[in-house]
Amino acid sequence: MSGPSPLPLQAFSHACIGVSDINASLEFYRRLLGFEVVFDVELEGASLETVTGTSGAKGRMVGGLVAGVMVELLGLGDVPPGASGPHLGYTNLSFSVHDLDAAYRQVVDLGYQPAQEPVDIGGVRMFFVTDPDGTPIEIIQYPNGERDSAELWGARPSA
Repeated sequence: MSGPSPLPLQAFSHACIGVSDINASLEFYRRLLGFEVVFDVELEGASLETVTGTSGAKGRMVGGLVAGVMVELLGLGDVPPGASGPHLGYTNLSFSVHDLDAAYRQVVDLGYQPAQEPVDIGGVRMFFVTDPDGTPIEIIQYPNGERDSAELWGARPSA
């Protein structure tokens, strides 16, 4: 089957998470996931209005590294909450750990309540904890020392 070629992508850039209280979310991501702030900017103007479709849009974005991946927290003020639980589109962020049981205990020791005790699904162990807005954060342990889903399934990035 012929057709247009896919986009010539260079790399995965970042994940952006909409939050209702950027300070509470920043505390959560720093305390639980080691979020290292890289930038903190106030947003407003015609470009923001264009991408949000809202006249007079204002907000704040804080970007930081979590496990070497850029995560951006985006606060735009009052936004209606989305559906909870798995749904079409974005469902969760996932971070791998070497020892899931130790990570579970640490999450509890930090004062957060995981959604369940560690479970095994499809040969990997995991549990979920939610951020202040209910965004699911998956903490996962892969078998045999793999660090991510690509390693688990034997996928290697193209050069």
